[in-house]
Amino acid sequence: MATKPGAGGKPRQPLLGLSLVVLALMVEGFDLQTANLAGPSIMAAFDITRAQLGPLLSASLFGILVGATLVAPLGDRYGRKRVVVIASAAYGVLSLIAATATSVEQLAILRFLIGIGLGVVMPNGLAMAGAMYDGPRHASATAFAGIGITLGGVVAGATAARVLPVYHWQGLFVVGGILPLIIAAIIAVALREVAPAAGKAVKRRGTIDVILAPSMRMTTLIVWLMFVFIALNIHLLASWIPLLMKGSGRSVAAAALVTSGFHAGGVLGGIVASLLLRRAGWHAVAVFAAGAALTMLSLALLSPGPVAIVLLIACAGFFVTGIQNGVNGTTSALYPPESRATGLGWALGVARIGAIMGPMVGSLASLVGLDEGGHFFLIPAASLLIVLMLALVVAPRAGRSGEPV
Repeated sequence: MATKPGAGGKPRQPLLGLSLVVLALMVEGFDLQTANLAGPSIMAAFDITRAQLGPLLSASLFGILVGATLVAPLGDRYGRKRVVVIASAAYGVLSLIAATATSVEQLAILRFLIGIGLGVVMPNGLAMAGAMYDGPRHASATAFAGIGITLGGVVAGATAARVLPVYHWQGLFVVGGILPLIIAAIIAVALREVAPAAGKAVKRRGTIDVILAPSMRMTTLIVWLMFVFIALNIHLLASWIPLLMKGSGRSVAAAALVTSGFHAGGVLGGIVASLLLRRAGWHAVAVFAAGAALTMLSLALLSPGPVAIVLLIACAGFFVTGIQNGVNGTTSALYPPESRATGLGWALGVARIGAIMGPMVGSLASLVGLDEGGHFFLIPAASLLIVLMLALVVAPRAGRSGEPV
């Protein structure tokens, strides 16, 4: 078998294993977006308002918080491949059941349960990707795998454009249920468990006391704060850029073009971040944070024209997504191999706080008039400067590849 482990538990063809993880995370990225994309169809089907749709859209975020913090650490105890396969199959089945829901309340409950599965797959998938490579390549592989989530969002948008007009919201949920079942079967057959190197904390693997040990506690808390601010920015920008563009007089098509530029820039940013981490570690994260802050300040202060704003929004996607992929890789490398799913799970779970806050911050900005002109972008600029300072604090605590020194 191509991915059969060789010496040290590493697969003989790690690139194939990494590709399968990227596919699993791409499917996850697809399912993350299904409720958002199907929102207008759901509103029409159940005759509800946008305010009534809100709890449904938030349900999966709370589920991810539960899954990433409480369930994902099981991957460090019982095997990450096993947990990814079970969780992918579970949220696939739940998505198929959701397609038969007869009320918004049923959908919200099912989306919460789906979110738990999503929260389990993400950190374990990233930890699996990193476990296939040693040394500095570990952080790069983890960051590269994160590109799958961004690509999944792009694929979801393209799929929704074809499925929703014909099969409505149910059709999109069916696609979102079939895909994880397929990838779960492929991983179960084609990929063997990649066992992390045994460390001193083997008996404590999968427990939070490993990542909050006295020697790691301050670094872990700083990293968590970074994850919160990064998630806040991603969800703030993704949810409000289309509204800001439409509100500034641009057509729906133009607003969609600008939003697509943000996601396209994010894919490229993820690739570049994965390459830079091998050499620069946390300093690469700081560079991306500085670039993101400067981009936001340019949007806020320069009043760019139609072409310039598309390019700047694409740059924002490049840098902001690059930060996220960068911290995924460097955070994983901070912890012992046997506790990396736990470390990433808690960081990604805590990040849901920022994800929930993002749209709320946008609403508050709108209430006080900051959504007029470019002033809105001063908010992400300020929070990204905080991320920059936090990255510079963490960098001296970590080696060049992100590993503790």
